[in-house]
Amino acid sequence: MSEETNRWSDDYSGRWKSRAYLIVPVADIDSADAPTDSNTIAQIKTWMDSYGYEYTSDMSKSDLLQAIPVSNALIDNAIQSGKDTLRKNNGDDGDSSKALLKFACDNDPDNDPSVFSSYDKYSHSEIMTELSGKEWTSEIE
Repeated sequence: MSEETNRWSDDYSGRWKSRAYLIVPVADIDSADAPTDSNTIAQIKTWMDSYGYEYTSDMSKSDLLQAIPVSNALIDNAIQSGKDTLRKNNGDDGDSSKALLKFACDNDPDNDPSVFSSYDKYSHSEIMTELSGKEWTSEIE
């Protein structure tokens, strides 16, 4: 007989009450990697626009790259230290694979990092309910 366990079972409801949680497609996290010198100026500006970074029309490629304060727009605004530390669901293919991101918040949505604006935010109790579903649990033999 197998039993189901929650892959994310830490109970931080009191200790981490000033946190919000997101479930983000892994593909979105990968595409949030900052552009490099191999990108065109147009690609860099498009990336900056999508994550809310400001620039002026007369900036050179070098200036644009220097104006990007992050290596990954989602990870660097979250509490996680890198993509390798993410808690992921059971999705085997890249299209359905999702990860949990958490960030510090004061419960005022106007103060949330703008890079998270298109994602649903969860409280601790809400995320624990989400993570108890089959997509986030595994069976132990």
